[in-house]
Amino acid sequence: MLRFTAVSLTIAALAGSAFAAYATKGLGQSSAPITIEVFSDYQCPSCKNLHDTILPALIDDYVKKGKVYLIHREFPLPMHPYARIAAAYAAASYRVGKYEEVGNALFAKQAAWSATGKVEDAVASALSPADLKKVRELSKQSAIEEEISYEIGLGRNADVNQTPTLVISHKGKKYPIKGVNTYSVLRKFIDDLLKK
Repeated sequence: MLRFTAVSLTIAALAGSAFAAYATKGLGQSSAPITIEVFSDYQCPSCKNLHDTILPALIDDYVKKGKVYLIHREFPLPMHPYARIAAAYAAASYRVGKYEEVGNALFAKQAAWSATGKVEDAVASALSPADLKKVRELSKQSAIEEEISYEIGLGRNADVNQTPTLVISHKGKKYPIKGVNTYSVLRKFIDDLLKK
């Protein structure tokens, strides 16, 4: 089973010239010929569709075979009132090794917490009480907010203005794909890049 793993990157912080280290929530081999960054919002119905229908096939067909390195980026949209809270819980859950579980729960229970604002109820369904306590505390730390802001900044620099957006990188070129596409279209695009 593949697990999201940390790849430490030293990058310029968004404010000033200070440097900060952030962990990349990557799945697969960082040396894969193609990198796909998924800019996603847990409260976005189209992101749920991507998560449920396209990403599992992408992981099976390309990530597990070492052809694609998949990176998840938090990109909560301002129009979704609970998306930033959900992103904070997801980013915090990464630090206790439960990122996939919490992300899956947030998407599975999206309709409920989007209506009530009870994001933690969805998160609690994926964590032990001890892990939930840790994640709750971590989600309120400034480092989590800084990481989310950093990833939003990465998205804006890549011209991301909607979710989901996939930024596909191959041989130094970036190809943003906005909105939900069919898997067959995405597969053809990836296969064409791999032939180059």
